[in-house]
Amino acid sequence: MSFRYTERHREEYLWQGYTVLRGVIPARLLTDLRRETDKARAIARRLHGPQAQRLQPVYAYEELNAQVFRDFLELEGLRATVEGILGKEHHASEIMGVLLEPAERAWCTHWHRDWGYNVPHVNLDVFFEAVKNLRMFNQLNAALYEDHSLWVVPGSHNRRDTPGERAVFPVVPPPGPELPEDMTAEERELACLTYARRMPGAVNVGLFAGDVAFYRSCQWHLGSYVPYVRRATLHDGFYCAEDDAWREQVRRWQAEARSRE
Repeated sequence: MSFRYTERHREEYLWQGYTVLRGVIPARLLTDLRRETDKARAIARRLHGPQAQRLQPVYAYEELNAQVFRDFLELEGLRATVEGILGKEHHASEIMGVLLEPAERAWCTHWHRDWGYNVPHVNLDVFFEAVKNLRMFNQLNAALYEDHSLWVVPGSHNRRDTPGERAVFPVVPPPGPELPEDMTAEERELACLTYARRMPGAVNVGLFAGDVAFYRSCQWHLGSYVPYVRRATLHDGFYCAEDDAWREQVRRWQAEARSRE
């Protein structure tokens, strides 16, 4: 069955900060995207080594067929979801990436909130006012293979940190898990899993091939990756004028900080 957007997707998004579009990528496009992301994996490892987990933007590499990625962004079900939740004026970025499995060792990002905790010099009081605007900070992960990498804290997308979250992770942004070089592969993998589970209320967002997770990037989230699971997940966002204004504000804060150094 082909994907159909319903009001349930909007309700999930507004309440928990994410919704999953099951089977939105049709088989023929899935074939084309897998072919192009196989090339992307080879490019990423050639340029950045075996642990490379991202190639971005895909449009920067002549070896890749950019039209295939643009066809994904124009899928009827995806566009219906974006317009139904956010409105018609939101646009995709020009920096789509593909997220990949590391070739050799498990790895995990730190818990973070995009555009607040992962960039320096942001005024966090202003940031937490901005997250109340549900039109802002929206992105997606589109799985071309089964993908269980994404963890989120549902409902954290439009609020400050809870006392429980601050008790577990008092430093902003929290450090990632400790992964010393003498760890075995299994110890490293389980250390990443333990770290992800430390966050109160964390859930794993399981995606099957062709599914898309549409979520607010300002909520608590992380990615945890293992080398034995093939991964090729498109990563992009849909943005509006308020997002553009926020990026400009962040640049001003950073320029002011540099001027004081």
